[in-house]
Amino acid sequence: MIKVEKVYKQFKGIVLFENLSVNFPSNKKIWIKGVNGSGKSVFLKMLVGYSRPDSGKITIDGCLLGTDRDFIPNAGVFINAPEFMKNMTGWENLKYLADIRKQATDEEIMELIEYLGLKEHIHKKYKTYSLGMKQKLRIVQALMEKPQYLILDEPFDGLDKTSQKLVTKLLDEYMNKDRTLIFTSHNEAYEKFADIIYEIDNYTLTKVK
Repeated sequence: MIKVEKVYKQFKGIVLFENLSVNFPSNKKIWIKGVNGSGKSVFLKMLVGYSRPDSGKITIDGCLLGTDRDFIPNAGVFINAPEFMKNMTGWENLKYLADIRKQATDEEIMELIEYLGLKEHIHKKYKTYSLGMKQKLRIVQALMEKPQYLILDEPFDGLDKTSQKLVTKLLDEYMNKDRTLIFTSHNEAYEKFADIIYEIDNYTLTKVK
């Protein structure tokens, strides 16, 4: 479980969150929706430890971020559309990251690549990738180590409708393993997909489902 307790956060001199408290249960698909600029990415950065609240605390399964751990444990994360090494191939980028922790085999990585239709492009330079191909590579990177938590910022951006359905199906299969997904989107198409829905509006987080 992720617990957010009495969090206060300013960003560029603007108060984004004030006295924010919320519990995110495990083994659920949680959608945080809101328009661009509403504070979704800043909120996710606090959840994973990339940014600290000005006050309040965030705990992950009892571990206090910033004290017990610097970052969320056992998580696949992408926030603000992270880039890869432009002059390396897609495969080289994934292998470089996988070799750090050595928890994903070549076969497991390739299975995700094939599932998302990236196989014919995976040995091409990343700088040649389209926006949709980059997004699929980010999803492979986030999933390849089979993390307990998956924190994704706008995972469906840049994908056509066919690819969106493919990614939705893949995430559903991921969730069958008793894992937790928290994702953001400004698209209104994921009401049936999500188990729980929150909306950020006026820098307030409100549960709507």
